[in-house]
Amino acid sequence: MSWAFVRHQWASFLGTFAALLLGVAVISGSLSLWAAAQPRVPDALAATDVVIAAPAFKSAEGGFPVYRPWSPEELSSLLAKLSATPGVRSAVPVRTFYVQRLVDGQPSGDPGEAVHSGAAWSSAGLGGYTIQNGNPPSRSGEVVVPSSAGVPVGAALPVLIAAGPTTWTVTGVTDGGGFYVDDATASSLAGGVRAIGVLADRGASLQVGELGTVLTGDARSAVEPEQDTRTRWLGAQLIIATVFVGGFVAVFVVSSTCAFAVTSRRRELGLLRAVGATPGQVRRLLLTETLLVALLAGVPGAFLGALAAPLLADPFVAAGLEPVGFTVGLSWWAVLISVLVGVVVAAAGVWLSARRAGRVPPLDALRDAAVEKRPMTRTRWVTGILCVLAGGGLALLLPGSSANDKPTIVLMSAMVLLVAATLLAPVLVVPLVRLVPAGRGATGVLVRGAASVAARRLASIAAPVIAAVGFAVLLVGTFQTASVAVDIEDAARIPASSVAARSSAVPGLSETAVRAQQGTSSLPTVVYLPSGEPISAVGGAAFAVPPELGLQVGSTVPLRFADGVVVSLAVSSISSASVELPRDLVRLHDPNALTPVVQLSAPFVASPGAVSMTARAYVEREADEENDLVDLFLAVLLGISVGYTALAVANTVLMATYARRQEFVTLHRTGATPGQTVRVVIVESLLAVVLGVALGLAVAVPALFEARAGLQEEIGAPVTLVMPWPWLLLVAGGCALLAAFASFMPFLRSGLLSGGARTMAG
Repeated sequence: MSWAFVRHQWASFLGTFAALLLGVAVISGSLSLWAAAQPRVPDALAATDVVIAAPAFKSAEGGFPVYRPWSPEELSSLLAKLSATPGVRSAVPVRTFYVQRLVDGQPSGDPGEAVHSGAAWSSAGLGGYTIQNGNPPSRSGEVVVPSSAGVPVGAALPVLIAAGPTTWTVTGVTDGGGFYVDDATASSLAGGVRAIGVLADRGASLQVGELGTVLTGDARSAVEPEQDTRTRWLGAQLIIATVFVGGFVAVFVVSSTCAFAVTSRRRELGLLRAVGATPGQVRRLLLTETLLVALLAGVPGAFLGALAAPLLADPFVAAGLEPVGFTVGLSWWAVLISVLVGVVVAAAGVWLSARRAGRVPPLDALRDAAVEKRPMTRTRWVTGILCVLAGGGLALLLPGSSANDKPTIVLMSAMVLLVAATLLAPVLVVPLVRLVPAGRGATGVLVRGAASVAARRLASIAAPVIAAVGFAVLLVGTFQTASVAVDIEDAARIPASSVAARSSAVPGLSETAVRAQQGTSSLPTVVYLPSGEPISAVGGAAFAVPPELGLQVGSTVPLRFADGVVVSLAVSSISSASVELPRDLVRLHDPNALTPVVQLSAPFVASPGAVSMTARAYVEREADEENDLVDLFLAVLLGISVGYTALAVANTVLMATYARRQEFVTLHRTGATPGQTVRVVIVESLLAVVLGVALGLAVAVPALFEARAGLQEEIGAPVTLVMPWPWLLLVAGGCALLAAFASFMPFLRSGLLSGGARTMAG
């Protein structure tokens, strides 16, 4: 019976099929991306048998483990111990540093990769790289380049390092990536060592004690560059959010589709009950129908997502969500899991509707009235009222909350109220319909009359529009308004009218570029407390610390610098900013550090990688780089939500239109023309979309004003409210177009436009 219903009433299952197809495709593609985005062994260590990682600090709050560098004494002791271990052929410290090739005086290549593209030639064997032409570097000023660089042996190679521009002579070409210099030069440019690559015989037993961790096999991925790990983490957050949002919205669409389908099939289900079907049989019938649709949609959806995932590898790299070299392959476990998830989502979506369907009385088969007896169930009433009370309660907390907490409270309150509006839509739309003038024509009278007696149908169309419009306006508007506030606050912290900033082609300014300018700057670095905890610091003046470190003026603190050297310093002052250290001391112990910006006190001097701009432009550029990621997250998540919303609207309209066939035939027989009937259905659907937009805005817009007020209080300056008109027009316009098209489709198929009323009735 289930298969027969799916075959002969396929229009009733289109929404469920499309929702599950897209949902499973999203989950399958996301899982394939997630599988490919796991940390991997760096190419430069691919040929190692074992990697020794430096001691790691793991914060109690979580986050990435931070490997503190060995001191020179610890490194020498460890290398001696490893070299003396039976079976160890070589133990090589991994030293990497920043270097970029200069082409016509300008830095080239990816700035993120350039941070660790320089290395010592002794570590080339750890990646399995060999000389293809020429000789290894033997002294300062010599370099081995990758064959992809296209530079011949003996050529001069202009490069940019943290100290500034310099020129090296190419002595060899290798089959690996990166630039290799002699060990002494690498040691002076790279600073500290956090990993040792070991080439050893199988069975060699390595013991390093508290000086590090022995890593073998896939565990060697733990020492991939920190920047790559953070980049992968960003991509993973988007993937995880996509899976959860896609799964949640799919459940929402499937449940709303099934609920409306059960309402439309009450007479049919009542007939089944009248001929002897038990409530359990009715529940199993609906559940089996949906599971059949889930399998029919899930299998092609899973393969569609898995095959589309590799196409997203390059966009993920371009967006800064994955490191260079990221690739995606076909993952069979992702296909299987996504199909199973689709089945679970389908079962979860139909469960409540199936239980309700089992209670349909047999007498419903004899009823022919189109008037809804009870548009709201008791559960929906209770849940909706609870959401109103919760959202209102959160709003009451605003007057006594701090400026920092107000935007969060406003956002949470508005989201809960949006859920309440979608739940209470059946009781909200009818009063709003009565406010709409019917006009003088028959279309307006019919639309108003039909909408007044079919609140559930109208609310089923309006509810997803409420959620989509409200969430889109609220989230995008809040983030964009907050971005304006952050720009204002950051610009106020930079007193200089113009700055020398890094260009987009480099990760930071070299020391030569900084010294060419007249102005003030800070040199960021990381130092380690005696506990091993890493703290960010800037090279500026004397040793100053923030009060939260609990240190006193005059107290001596042993700090481990980026090169592993421990220096004891006396605290000169307690400040409210970050840790400050003498700039020359930072440069001495962190030769790879780069300066982000110089506040100019004299005209700008051109230098490789440096650009001149106003302080305001610099703040906006830095904020834009972060906002681009936020915008990408919002676009993906809202795109999925809005896409499902449009699908829910179109499917509900389509099902409702098919269910009203007898009503349309009656209109036709009483004198209505086919054009008038079509106009009634389209106008009613558009009215539902307009009501959904109005209710969504009624919740979101006041929340935006409250969020702006909190931001203004927080920064103490006026903030312009950003209304996301493009998103509003996209959501509202897309839902309206799909609703109109879905209203029109059944008439094309039935032939009513050509006068075939009997066909539609049949």
